[in-house]
Amino acid sequence: MRTVKRIVIGTAGHVDHGKTALVRALTGINADRLAEEKRRGLTVDLGFAWMELPGEVHADIVDVPGHEHFVKNMLAGAGGIDLALLVVAADEGVMPQTREHLVILSLLGVPRGVVVLSRCDLADGETRALAREEIAEAVRGSFLEGAPVVETSAQTGEGLDVLRALLAEEAAELPPGNIDRPFFLPVDRAFTVRGFGAVVTGTALDGQVRPGDLLTVSPGGARVRVRGLQSCGREAAAAFAGQRVAVNLAGAEPGSLARGDALAAAPSARANALLDVRLAAHPASARAITHNQRLHLALGTACVLCRARLLDREALAPGESGYAQLLLEQPVAVRPGDRFVVRFYSPVETVGGGVVLDIPARRHRRLDSAVLARLQCYDGADARGRLRFDLAEEPMTREQARERLFFLSDAEFSTAWEGLLADGEIRCAGLLALTPGTLARLREELLGVLADYHGAHPLDRGMPLNLLRERFPGGLPEWFAEEGSVSRAGDALSLPGFAPEGTELYRRTAAELLALYAREPCAPPDRAAALAEFPPSVPAGRVFDLLLEAGELVEAAPGLCFTRAAWESARETARNVAGERGSVTLSGLRDALGTSRRYAQALLERMDADGFTRREGDAHLLRE
Repeated sequence: MRTVKRIVIGTAGHVDHGKTALVRALTGINADRLAEEKRRGLTVDLGFAWMELPGEVHADIVDVPGHEHFVKNMLAGAGGIDLALLVVAADEGVMPQTREHLVILSLLGVPRGVVVLSRCDLADGETRALAREEIAEAVRGSFLEGAPVVETSAQTGEGLDVLRALLAEEAAELPPGNIDRPFFLPVDRAFTVRGFGAVVTGTALDGQVRPGDLLTVSPGGARVRVRGLQSCGREAAAAFAGQRVAVNLAGAEPGSLARGDALAAAPSARANALLDVRLAAHPASARAITHNQRLHLALGTACVLCRARLLDREALAPGESGYAQLLLEQPVAVRPGDRFVVRFYSPVETVGGGVVLDIPARRHRRLDSAVLARLQCYDGADARGRLRFDLAEEPMTREQARERLFFLSDAEFSTAWEGLLADGEIRCAGLLALTPGTLARLREELLGVLADYHGAHPLDRGMPLNLLRERFPGGLPEWFAEEGSVSRAGDALSLPGFAPEGTELYRRTAAELLALYAREPCAPPDRAAALAEFPPSVPAGRVFDLLLEAGELVEAAPGLCFTRAAWESARETARNVAGERGSVTLSGLRDALGTSRRYAQALLERMDADGFTRREGDAHLLRE
């Protein structure tokens, strides 16, 4: 099965420099689709065509308007371009919109391009040479510096075959579109077709789509189903990243979609009105970008007003870049890594652009070192670097981390995740993944929390897990116990080696309680009476419970306890009585111990419960 490479070529250049005529000469398609365009001979909105190039390359072409009044429309078509055709008329040379379009293409990160010297049938050799010099000066320092310049004429066909061959060569150097990422298509046209319903067109930037797929309209969140696809004027069974496509949608209300929306396979995009960005003022700009300045933002196919909150300075002079937070007047569909252009509010002229670094939930404080460190880390980071930083900042489950990197393919995320684990840059603890540094910090934090708890509750076995889980989620407390960093006793954790019996408070109070019970070993006070001997400031009740846990006191009946020595002595006495008489009775044990019926009964009932004796009528027989 042959593999066809799909790319999108975009024209750029000054008005009336022959962009549309060049597209028609290359493809046979008139990209001017509007009656006004055909009547005036002037492109005012986006036009579309396509052609096949040598080397199994299918090229969709976006023809953009060149007039300065329609730069907004040009921006809507420039976002998905893989390869630029900068068209300069040989008889006029470089003009103002030539330069502005070149700036826009540079800001949007278009990777490659070809310069076309058009209308060469109207220029002699000297004029062409002069135009070439102007082009060389205009593209210096841009992505088109050193790019091939092809002399063409749409009227005579001069240079068209050379241009096709060059486009194929340039296309071969472009990486293929990422068809494994979630589908994402910024909408550049939306209309209704009688009998079919809503139709949108755009360039698929990532992923793939087929009839029957469910998509989300962003912003807005409406769910729609793909009824059908068209590409190059024909029905299509599927559409892929790097391809122009028309999508017929079911479930979309008439008029509910417009340029600036996006079709996304959940969760490939977020709609937000707050963006963290790296913002650059273009060197050719005549003015600086100042803090809180109102700007036009072109992102994807959307164009909205925003304010630029500069986070690390008061102004961006031409040629400078910095970190900013853009406050949009309405939300747009966006993903980290998306490129954008900003233009002054008035007069409307291109001033700069940049890249989206993050989609924050709230506004940041300016000059905040932690915020700037985060943005600096995100700036230029690959999936692995971004994931490493996110986990260093906040431990997460794999599912939570995947949600943060929603714009990646499953394979890209898994490669980053597994690579970090394999290299020891992250570890899994409980349900969470985190960096070794974060793990060490949380371990020390837990030890500190336990130390504080022991200080405040010296007679507790440890801090209850339900309290620790509020502060350390994701099974971290249990994991630290399994690791051996802390000790576990039931549903409580403590510092290694900690025991309430080791505290001075315990030793002193326990000694007093045991002495109290040792005064009359076989006729001790009940619990309430014993505790009444201590002032409220002494936690005698807790010490009493610990003595029971340790076996230093033995509860024969509710509230009635004996010391371990008294209990063992009573058992030995019962054994001796039974040895002499064959069994032990309540009165027999009472008399042997020199105690009262109450205590003897409690002792015998406990011996029965423990299996030391068994009752038959009034007699208790040894089980041994």
